[in-house]
Amino acid sequence: MEVNTLNYSVNKSIRLLLVDDSELFRRFITEMLADTSVLSIIGEASNGSEAIDLIEKLHPDVVLLDMEMPVMDGMATLHKIREQNSTPVIMVSSLSREGSARCFDTLKNGAVDFLGKDSLHPKKGVERLRKELLYRILCAARVQSKNPSKPFKTDTSPHENGKLQKRIVFCEECGTRNVIEPQPNAKAEESRCSHCGDLLEAIVITKYRRVSSIGVIGAGRGGAGNLLNIVPRLPEHCTTTLIVVIQESAEFVESLTRYLNAVSAVKVIRLEEGMNIEGGNCYIGSSQENFSMVSHSTNYTIRKSTPVSGRGALDLMFESISSILKNRMFALVVSGHQLDGDKGMQEVRRNQGYVVVLNAASCLCKELGENILRKSAIDRIVDEQDCVELLMTYANGQEAKE
Repeated sequence: MEVNTLNYSVNKSIRLLLVDDSELFRRFITEMLADTSVLSIIGEASNGSEAIDLIEKLHPDVVLLDMEMPVMDGMATLHKIREQNSTPVIMVSSLSREGSARCFDTLKNGAVDFLGKDSLHPKKGVERLRKELLYRILCAARVQSKNPSKPFKTDTSPHENGKLQKRIVFCEECGTRNVIEPQPNAKAEESRCSHCGDLLEAIVITKYRRVSSIGVIGAGRGGAGNLLNIVPRLPEHCTTTLIVVIQESAEFVESLTRYLNAVSAVKVIRLEEGMNIEGGNCYIGSSQENFSMVSHSTNYTIRKSTPVSGRGALDLMFESISSILKNRMFALVVSGHQLDGDKGMQEVRRNQGYVVVLNAASCLCKELGENILRKSAIDRIVDEQDCVELLMTYANGQEAKE
């Protein structure tokens, strides 16, 4: 993405602390950022322990922190920083890339941004890299960093609901309906039919939940961090359906979906063409796919749409869902650099839906929200905890406005 750092005016030079055990990498970053008046490197550290001491002495505006270091690694250092102060941290790694599980680990534990070192390769052009890195640092300096409010699971195993439930299994031999009680230590193959004794296959019959209301979240760069502070806080019994449209690649969206599903009580599903939307789930799709929603009787189905001139992916999703659900929908934008969604937001308001923007202090990239605020009237500016409460209580448009 081409960026223009002149759009990010600053009142003072940003003070950057550079933390990396590679002297070569520190020199590379120092030389790349040398000729700029908006930023100065005020110190360097080769491990996390040194970094903690320098943060206390120098009070930097942003810390660029390596993941893989001796003495105290990047994740341990990040935890220590979050315990002691609110300095924004950009995590960098030579072993992980953006959109990986380790990337999401750092974001949910308090980093405001993540960079894979492979993305800083000089073959991309030093001037382009300089602008990109400056943009990220300036964005980070404007984020109101905060401690993670609750610990999340750190594994990326398949989705678990957190508690064992009864299963309904029909015997293939005699057709008898069997109720399998929760048995944490039992294996599925040990279950046998109560009538004929035949071995049962563990087919779980789940109850379909109808859609009562939908919240649509528009996101872009930095939006993954916001989602990691919202979706895992939703309890399993949340009834509002959540649809996220994020301006990221399909590969990034696949990885984010898997990660969120592993750390969340609600079911998180990759949005796909032809999918029927079910109540209480969270769906994540890429803006590159131009999804919209259509209604067939009581079913709500996702369709890929042909791009429309003057309408972005958020506009299409906001408008299509709003036309169906009216005041049973709310639209929210979080961090993002794209200028999209303002026309869709206006349509949501015309249909008596609820429109909200995440507080700029919680957004790495503020262009998305600022564009909405310029071009569309909104009902409310919220923080991340407000988003959780909104998703929990939004039975219809009127309830949220009371």
